[in-house]
Amino acid sequence: MANNDVLTTEDAGMIFGVSKWAMYKRAQNGMVPAHYLGRRLYFLKSELINLVSKS
Repeated sequence: MANNDVLTTEDAGMIFGVSKWAMYKRAQNGMVPAHYLGRRLYFLKSELINLVSKS
């Protein structure tokens, strides 16, 4: 998987070890960078990796 892959909420949740619902809440609260395509929420793997590496 390349670093700029698009992840679903389930995939992103695996990175953080949380449920997809927790990822929705984190995105709504601005805790993680997220992108909407229509009504669907997506995450860029590269952005999540940068966020995790800064912690």
